[in-house]
Amino acid sequence: MKFSYMDVMYGLIGGIGFLTTLPAGKKDRLAYLLQHTYLFSIVGILIGLIIGLSAVCLMLLLPGLPGLSAVLVVIIIYFLCGLNHLDALSDFGDGIIAHGSRDKKINAMKDSALGVGGVFFIVLYILLLFINIRILAVSQTYLYLGAAMLIAEVSAKHSMITIAWLGKPIHQGMGSFIVDNTFSKDFLLSFIVCMSISIIGLGIPGLVALILANISSWIILGISKRHFGGINGDCIGTCNEMGRLIALISLVIIFNKGLVIWMPW
Repeated sequence: MKFSYMDVMYGLIGGIGFLTTLPAGKKDRLAYLLQHTYLFSIVGILIGLIIGLSAVCLMLLLPGLPGLSAVLVVIIIYFLCGLNHLDALSDFGDGIIAHGSRDKKINAMKDSALGVGGVFFIVLYILLLFINIRILAVSQTYLYLGAAMLIAEVSAKHSMITIAWLGKPIHQGMGSFIVDNTFSKDFLLSFIVCMSISIIGLGIPGLVALILANISSWIILGISKRHFGGINGDCIGTCNEMGRLIALISLVIIFNKGLVIWMPW
């Protein structure tokens, strides 16, 4: 396929429309995104910059109130990104908690009703997200917090690319379209972009956070294969949420001298 800068631009606009609540014009530009799925990570930079800048502003406007700032950052994340990926996490939780055959697990994941597994996953996830943002807000500088939020978002998007590159779809849908159009070049381009941003943002710790977030997508892939025999859009969306969380947890541990006190930074 002949490379076209206009196609990439349309794909970028399609990615903004797909991954955020921002107005992004015509819906048919999603087709261009599927031709260049590495653009997920480029959109992740935009999302991360907005969230990171918002976090810095909140800390400046609300000094001494890191808990309130952390709550507002979480609200901004889902106001900007929408609830689709959080819904995917809840569906994923319902699926792996369900008892029975793979077909029953897949049906539980596809069921629009929210089950106990989904509730547990969402509550635990939001709690951990809040706690880690608050720790960063208390223990680090404002600029560090902003950089951490940026790295968390690019890590989240690269995690989606990773599982789409490695996985096999279990049924037709948006997830299968992403999987079928994600190739080695998309993974490599995404990794190069995300690696560069992570190193520029926080150096080696940023790169470590990206790598650990990426490893989480391999783990989710293994869980998905075991329970569902493959992946779908919910599994990809789950990687987005877990990639963000694992990146933040990694940075909290690194810069609060937890389990990695021996590392040379």
